[in-house]
Amino acid sequence: MATLILGIITFLLVLGPLVVLHEFGHYLMAKATRTKIVEFGFGFPPRAGGKWTGSTPVRITPGTKIDAEVFGDEHPAWVDAPDISSESYLASVAKPGAMVAFATTRDENGIAVASRAASYDDRMDVSADGELIAGKIKEIRDGTVYVSEMLWSFNWLPLGGFVKMVGEEDPTSSNSLASKPRWQRLLVLSAGSGVNFILPFVIFTIVAMIPQNTRVGEVIITAVMPGSPAEQAGAREGDMVVKVDGRTIENIGNLQEAVTLKLGAGSDWEVRRGIPDPFPLPGTPQPAFQYRAETEQYRLVPRWRPPSRSVVREVTDPTTEISFVAARKADPTIGLSSLLTVVTEAVDSLREISLSDLRRLDPATTYSVGDQLRVVGEVIDPSREISFEDARRHDPALGLSAHIQEGPVGITIRSQNEGIEKRWVWPWMAVGRGVNEVRDLVILTKNGITGIVIDSGNPQLSGPATVGPIGIGQLTGEISTSDADIVAKITTLANLAATLSLSLAVINILPIPALDGGRIFFVLIEIVRGGRRISPEREGLVHLAGMAVLLGLIALISVQDVLRIFRGETFF
Repeated sequence: MATLILGIITFLLVLGPLVVLHEFGHYLMAKATRTKIVEFGFGFPPRAGGKWTGSTPVRITPGTKIDAEVFGDEHPAWVDAPDISSESYLASVAKPGAMVAFATTRDENGIAVASRAASYDDRMDVSADGELIAGKIKEIRDGTVYVSEMLWSFNWLPLGGFVKMVGEEDPTSSNSLASKPRWQRLLVLSAGSGVNFILPFVIFTIVAMIPQNTRVGEVIITAVMPGSPAEQAGAREGDMVVKVDGRTIENIGNLQEAVTLKLGAGSDWEVRRGIPDPFPLPGTPQPAFQYRAETEQYRLVPRWRPPSRSVVREVTDPTTEISFVAARKADPTIGLSSLLTVVTEAVDSLREISLSDLRRLDPATTYSVGDQLRVVGEVIDPSREISFEDARRHDPALGLSAHIQEGPVGITIRSQNEGIEKRWVWPWMAVGRGVNEVRDLVILTKNGITGIVIDSGNPQLSGPATVGPIGIGQLTGEISTSDADIVAKITTLANLAATLSLSLAVINILPIPALDGGRIFFVLIEIVRGGRRISPEREGLVHLAGMAVLLGLIALISVQDVLRIFRGETFF
């Protein structure tokens, strides 16, 4: 329950500002191009409240036609008599706070002069008679009604925000988005993604200046897979990885990131060769090594599609198999088999287990002949699973898997002599760090998408292919309830926010109907067609269909997120 509540809160705190700032990008660029904005919404309807701002003057003349519904049914339906003072009429019946809509024209001084007034609800009917000015009456003074046209709304669904502009697809409305030159429309439509692209630079720069605990240690190669890029480059068991492509390697995460950044490309490694230590100190990881001061270098190419090899006693096909000895050295949990069938009398202990042996291992559970038990680290369903410890007692060659999935370079690693250091950088250095972090994030995102497309099977790219709002809430909840200190939680959530912001920037700029990129695509088509627009009706239908598809995809992803939660799967 704590994870759920904190997940909801942190989800809103992380994603909400990103969407609001995205909309502020549209808002600021719309103001810069004098595009008329009628509403900026925090969250999504239903509306909880709002504040009207602005003070647009509308001059009333005796010829102004005023709908009685605006100020009360007891007055004549239309006021259109030169001997009636419109100002005195309005002063006697209109009150600040009334919601009105005016059809106006501009006089020689550019001042709006009302030709017709109606209720705010009838504003679309009035708009046909001139430039529409609609909103809340702020004050009435000197024959002029001052109207607050801009609503800052607060809505009950706190999932971001929105900007509503006049005539987004209708070029006939005055100061509408669609009436602006094409270059201005492109600026307004792309401004949201622009803000989301800038935010990661700001976030990563700020995070770099925050003192935070960092785990540092020596990263040691514990095994080199036969035929792997590492073996071909000359890597050996015991090598201490010092640098990769100029990056100092101080923990396992550093090395994993450096490798993922260079998938399919040459990578330069700097290592210190290990010499077996004949007299290791008690408690030293085995095998133990001593290290020379000088370093050596080799070059390798991390693979997009590292192989998955079957574990066998004797290798007959090196491209698809690995020996049990080599596999167990790389991963102690590996075995020749990971599945046992319950039988009356076991002949092959690697694949069978008798009822009598099962009852000795687990007297409390009832089994039947023919049941298949998978070896697992933690038993959830005793009728289908057997613990790793019990399986090893039955036959030491059993394991959690009978296949070993190699990594991009074909090594296994461990960290030694670990410690915690508080790290931070000065502001002038933090800016460069922020730029580098964004560059790395872009490359990692590109490689991640490529890995999904080609189905690489690369463990560096493992994890859910897609995560929706529910999955993000689960992730932020797990971060909030973790054992990390408060600074680590804040910086982790900030890094997540930067990642999500970049994702929003990319997704929104793609030519997907209903999103900014889809609208930009229509402007580009207009440019290619020499200024001929696609009709607002057709464009609106395309965006409507796109929105329906997007909502369907979000629903499917949300179902996957819910199923993952019910299965007890976590991100960490």
